[in-house]
This record gives sequence, C-alpha cells and structure tokens, in this order.
Amino acid sequence: MGRGTRMQLRWRSLGGLLALLGALTVSAPTTAQAAGSSGNLIVNGDAESGGYCTGDWSAATTVPGWTTEAGGINVMCHSVASFGLPNDGSTPGKAFFGPGNFGDGAMAQTVDVSSAAEAIDGGAVHYDLSGWLGGWTVYGGHVAVSLHFHDAQGRTVGANATLPTVSATDRGLATKFLSRSTTGAVPAGTRSIQVEVQFLSTSNETGYLDNLSLTLDTPVTAPAPVAPPASRVPGYDHVFMVMMENTDYSEVMNDPADTPFIHSLMGQGATLTDFHGVYHPSDENYLAVAGGDTYTKGATYWPNINSPQRNLGDTVEAAGKSWKAYEQGMGTPCNTKNDHDSYYEPDDAPFINYTDISGDAARCAAHLFDTTQLTTDLQSASTTPNFSWIAADDYYDGEASGNGSATSLRTQDGWLKQTLAPVLASPAWKQQRSLLILTWDESEGEAYNHVVTTVVGSQGTVPAGTSSSDHYDHYGIARTIEAALGLPGLTANDRYATPLNAAFAPSAATSPTLGGDLNAVTNGGNITLRYSVPSAAQVHAKNWIGIYPAGVTPGKQASLTWAYAPNASGALTFSTGKLSGAGSYDAYYLADDGYSVLAGPFSLTVG
Repeated sequence: MGRGTRMQLRWRSLGGLLALLGALTVSAPTTAQAAGSSGNLIVNGDAESGGYCTGDWSAATTVPGWTTEAGGINVMCHSVASFGLPNDGSTPGKAFFGPGNFGDGAMAQTVDVSSAAEAIDGGAVHYDLSGWLGGWTVYGGHVAVSLHFHDAQGRTVGANATLPTVSATDRGLATKFLSRSTTGAVPAGTRSIQVEVQFLSTSNETGYLDNLSLTLDTPVTAPAPVAPPASRVPGYDHVFMVMMENTDYSEVMNDPADTPFIHSLMGQGATLTDFHGVYHPSDENYLAVAGGDTYTKGATYWPNINSPQRNLGDTVEAAGKSWKAYEQGMGTPCNTKNDHDSYYEPDDAPFINYTDISGDAARCAAHLFDTTQLTTDLQSASTTPNFSWIAADDYYDGEASGNGSATSLRTQDGWLKQTLAPVLASPAWKQQRSLLILTWDESEGEAYNHVVTTVVGSQGTVPAGTSSSDHYDHYGIARTIEAALGLPGLTANDRYATPLNAAFAPSAATSPTLGGDLNAVTNGGNITLRYSVPSAAQVHAKNWIGIYPAGVTPGKQASLTWAYAPNASGALTFSTGKLSGAGSYDAYYLADDGYSVLAGPFSLTVG
C-alpha cells in the first residue's frame, strides 16, 4: 500500500462552476439550434453525463461517451476551485474534464455525419467547434482539441481543425476558463469526424476542458445518448477476486522465472496488457472495485476511511447471492488486530472500510474471515460463496516483501499458488461456471499506474493463452464482476466502464497487428499505438515499434522515435514532439532489434 512511501499530493480548496451544454437531439429547432443546422454532435462534451464528478484532483474516473487513449483523465467537480468564467452566455454546470495525476493523457470520440453526405459532398457545409479551455495560475498544463475528418474507409480527408489553445499567459496567470472557437468547411467526402482531446504538460494536474460543442450548418442525425458500453461477460456462479500490491507491470512480465504460477495463469486465461490502477496510493484502488469510487483522498487507510456508500457486499446480498472476504492473518472473523499475523492489515480486503459492515458486528463476522476458512468453504460448490475477495497479508501481497523486487515476486507467486490452486481444483470451479480475476492495486513506479491483470474462467468461458492491448482500469473490473453476477452498478464510474470484454471475446487475428485509435493527432500531442502477435514464438524482448517519415522503408534511415514492444500485446505512447512537425508518418512493428516487419505501416497524420 505504500504507507509513507508516496509523495504528498497537492490539494486545493475551491468554489463553483461549469456549464451545461446544448441539446444532443436535432428533432426540432430550438432557440439554441437554428433550423437547417445540427445540434451539438459531441456526446458528453460538458462532462455532465452520468451525473458524477470527483473532488479529488488525483483520481482517475470513467469518462462516459469518450474513449480514454492514455492517462488518468477525470471528471472534476467545479466546486473544487473558484474559476474565472467566460462571459459567452453559457451557464455553469456541475463538472469539467481534468487530466488526473498520471501525466499527459488523451481521449477521443467519433461523430457519424454520414447522414449529411450529400450536403457535405456539395461543398457548402461548415463546422463550428467551440469550448471552454482553462488552467491553474502559473502552471502550463493545457488542453488541445482537434477535429480529424475521415472518409467512409476511415482515411483522413482535408486538413485538421484545431481550437486555439489557452496558455498561462493567455489566462493572465489566473485560474480560469477562456472561451475558444473555430469554424471552417467540412471537406468533401467526410463521413465521420474524430474529436481528439489532448491534456498536455500536465505534471501539476492542470489543463481543463468544459462545454465542448461541434455543430454543422446542415441537419445531421443526432448521436445516440450516452449508454454503458456493451458487455461480453457471460453469467457466472462464482467470482473470485484477488488484488496484490505495489508491483509494476514490467516487473511481472519480464521475470517469468520468479513468477511461474502467475505466468501459468496467463496461459490458462487472458492477460490485459494495457491495464491501469486509478489512484496512487493504495486503498482507493480497492474502493474503486468494491464501491465504484475512490471516496477518500491521499494516504488514507483503515480505520480512517469509514465510507457510508453502497458496495459490492450490499448489491450481492440484495441479489440474493452470497459473499465473503478471506484475509490472511485475520484469525477470528472480523478481527481488526494483528495479533495473529504482524503483517495483517484489516483493509487488505476493502469491506471493513464501509460503515454498513464495520458498524454491524454480526454482519461483519458473517462475511469477513481468515483465509483458512476458504479451505473449508471450497469443499463443495454449495458452500463456496458467489463472490469471494481473497487477500494476502502485507508481506505476501508484495508490499513488505519488496514492492516488486525479485524477492517480492517469488513471495507473491508462492502465496498465489498455495491459495489459488485449491480454487482451480474445487467443485465450484470444476462443476460450475467460475471466474478468477487477478490484479494489483498500483504500480510501484511504472508510468500511468500500469499493472498486470489476468482473467481465468472455468468451463471454457475465457479462451486460454490470449492477451489484449485494449485500455482497461479497476472500474472495468467492478463492471465485469457486476455483469458476471447480474448486479446493478454503484456509480457512474463502474456503470459506464467498459467490462473486460477482450478476455471473453479475444481478437481473432492470425498475424501480428499494429494500430491506434487515432490515425491523426495534434502536432505536439501524443499518439498511443497498440500491437499484438498471435503466437508465443513471435514474442521477443526486443521487438520494437518505430515511426518514420511516410514512405521511408525501415532500415533505409533511422526511425524518428522508437520503443521496445516486448510482450504478446501492449500499448506504447509516443510524443509527436520527437517527430519532424506536421506531416505524414508511418509506424512499423519490427522484429528482434532488426528491420523484419511484423506489422505496418500504420499511417499517421500529424497536424
């Protein structure tokens, strides 16, 4: 959990703001929408969808309607600060978009304008892009918003459109939002418009966005309202949840010799190679899975959390199902003292942090047990809970044994084998549909809070030996547990999170792949490329991705920027600042420190 090891986070006091944006429907003109024009085509451009915001600058959240490409973007409450506001007629809402504290990030969504194809191809359609862009005092964090126009095949047509950015100087070194807008012609052939938002120079959690709007001066079919992403998760009789601690993704993936059991689980199930915790330090990640929110701030631990909110224990019981948390070293049920194990911490499973459990002695004793009870409960499927949270003590979970060091990895691996092998051999696993989710709370130091997450399912429900570079986080685990057990969501974070779908419906690619959610990006922004190989024989520690000027064959000249791509799949984020400015580029996925092409080129426009 990194008690005492994490830097103090900077907190700020604040007061109100934000703006609710125009209607998303175009069925009839309104005072904000002239006849013959579209409504706002951006879904959740004002951060209000889902009705949720956080008051914690450091907490990553789910962003309904948007795809997070990289970073820990959050939906912030305006009440956290007193912002200067534009005098443009917009009214403040409840929330705005912020960068979180994992460094620069990006999010995007694609707008379908094919219903206006005839008008667009006639050459007389124009766009109007506007929004509030802001920042904090002298800090240089800022937001860059761009439009990329694509034809029916997804190819870029015409020039990008960009909102003028807002610098600290533009703001007069004040904490405020400024209104920005730009207009122009929609290129002929456009069938979709990709909206790209980059949070840049964000080391001080600065650079904010609100009231983003895109309209065309021709009717366009309105986008569908924000809805939770579709789930591919099947129903299960039992779900087993395990969260280890303080270990980088690369430490596990690059040391199979010290983690043979963990790697054997990867071979039996699916590994999610672009998975991220939602907070530093630790306990908030537990709360994100168990309660759909981080709730507390900073280095706060039991007994100081005391959350009154609903949690998975409540929804499991309300659904008529059973649950238990098994914690190494607890000794007697609901014991909160470490008199049986000096490394025992009551919050190594999260439920003691919820007052409807900690404040109800009988309920607590009926659900919180030592891990020795798990052996008894696994003897039959009927005595195995529908939901189980299984927790090691602070030594065996990896923290006190070395935070991802070789010793820590061996310690974690040994405990996981001893604890989970009986689960995989139990009647609940062999005779019924059971799901195991293994993850870590946070990275020890790796960027973007990058951690390993592996999913294993009985009865062939999770295809074996697969991996996915899709972007996921702890809220996606909560959504997966809820989908597996037929439970409702707890907050907008888990309700609108993407379930761990790729574990249940992996890619069918039979050759190496290289791609990105963006094929055009703002000059000065970042691009995230996702790669995979279908065969373990093609995995190599020195496979790599390089970006070249368009038309240049790898090996003919040096790449402009590159990084190793050592796993079966993964995601790498590159700064366009390493390239040669605006222009066209090709990315290649190359083998073993050489120039044999595994996949590519993936064409990229920077502008």
